[in-house]
Amino acid sequence: MGNTAVKKTTTTTNESNVIKSEEYYSTNPIPYKDRKSWLGVAAIFFGMTAAISSFATGGGLIVNLTLTQATLSLGIATAILLCLFYIPMGVIGAKEGLNTYMVGEAAFGKKGTNIATGMVIGALPAFGWYGVQVSIAAEALNQAFGGHTNLVPLFMIIIGLLFVVPALFGITSMAWLDYVSIPAILGITILGVIKVFNTSDLSHVLSYQPATTESLFWGINIVIGSMVAGASFAPDYTRWTHPKVSSVSLSGIVGIVAPLIILTLIGAMMALTATTLGVDEPWNISQVLSVLGLPAIALIFVILLQWTTNIVAAYSAGLALTKAFGWSRFWWTLIVAIVGTALSIFGIVKFFLLFLGLLAVFVSPVAGVLISEYFFVSKGQFNRKEGFYWPGIITWLIGGFVAYFIPYFIPAVNGFIISFVLYTVYHKFIKKTPNEKVAE
Repeated sequence: MGNTAVKKTTTTTNESNVIKSEEYYSTNPIPYKDRKSWLGVAAIFFGMTAAISSFATGGGLIVNLTLTQATLSLGIATAILLCLFYIPMGVIGAKEGLNTYMVGEAAFGKKGTNIATGMVIGALPAFGWYGVQVSIAAEALNQAFGGHTNLVPLFMIIIGLLFVVPALFGITSMAWLDYVSIPAILGITILGVIKVFNTSDLSHVLSYQPATTESLFWGINIVIGSMVAGASFAPDYTRWTHPKVSSVSLSGIVGIVAPLIILTLIGAMMALTATTLGVDEPWNISQVLSVLGLPAIALIFVILLQWTTNIVAAYSAGLALTKAFGWSRFWWTLIVAIVGTALSIFGIVKFFLLFLGLLAVFVSPVAGVLISEYFFVSKGQFNRKEGFYWPGIITWLIGGFVAYFIPYFIPAVNGFIISFVLYTVYHKFIKKTPNEKVAE
């Protein structure tokens, strides 16, 4: 009895220390002595990327593209995500030891970052992603129990509250779930490929033609939209690793590039096969897996994989809301889960492709401004600004709205380039000193 009491007390104390540490480092830099290997960061991003949402993105692509076009758009988009977003943003986080929202103070001001990085990169995408993931997981659980639709809302509530638990206790309690999820995603991937080739031959898969078509650029934008928020809030996690470009790059290659390419492509193959069996929403991966005849245990694995993605969304949104409004990261993270669960109940998954498109055009310009500020305006120095820094906010808005209303080429890249160039040119010709204090 005595030993049990001591163990319980020790566990409670350790959990309390983890929460306090996470609260402190949500607004302060991580000291070098506490930095971890890039493998831990890669594991977290692998868990986020190697999720059923990657299958869903593949299903979304084949709505309007052939398999060859989907493959090309996937390869180009992944290279853009790694080189244009993840590595530059990740290096900033690793060098400064700060999360995305603290880094944003240099480009948008102490108050402006609450909107540009906190809400646009962190909170709003996380609310939506949390709802999408809960919807997919609840549908998978429902299929495992026989497909009685009246149980789905109940499953959404249960799963939505369960998913947030590791994120409440911070990054140190998240990595273990990502390590567990890797065998699960490999199992589903292998089963999915087997089912595809048992159901239809390779020639049918390669010769697939969608009913309506879009350009290759449309597909690139969809893939970027699926991961641009995750790549842009890289500092939330790379701040915990060593400040080397190689460490950040390796974490991105292992954590994002490999799983995104493999799973999205396989998801596209499974989805186009499922469309021949009557599925009319190929991005709804739970329906796809069910129609393909995967066993119930595979559907249970779906839930585990959605869990790994949602803890990242909830954790980053909790940081964002703490930065914006103060209070407690723990409680904000819980609120993210509650709001995301409510969105799942109200059917956010039906607007999946629209959601990805909006993320692509409004998140990418934020990264453009942040990268310009750190590497080109302040020359690798972190120069925090007070209040609202309007040059950063205005150039972000211009980039986002131009990309949205003039959807040529790749809107996500358009928004990034426009904001990046405008912010850089403004500081080059106006010659405002990077560390100038801005009035509130």
